[in-house]
Amino acid sequence: MSKVCEVCGKGKMAGNTVSHSNRKAPRKYDANLQTTEIDGKKVKACTKCIKKAKKN
Repeated sequence: MSKVCEVCGKGKMAGNTVSHSNRKAPRKYDANLQTTEIDGKKVKACTKCIKKAKKN
């Protein structure tokens, strides 16, 4: 199961987990992918791409 948007190619992103005492620890973020139908095809797309498709 791929965690990459089939429309724009967005995948894992890097960032930091910040604790209450402001210590930073590296972590990975996954793209917010949803299975949806765009142009009659079922695709796994990020929510930003789904919003853009609805606008156009």
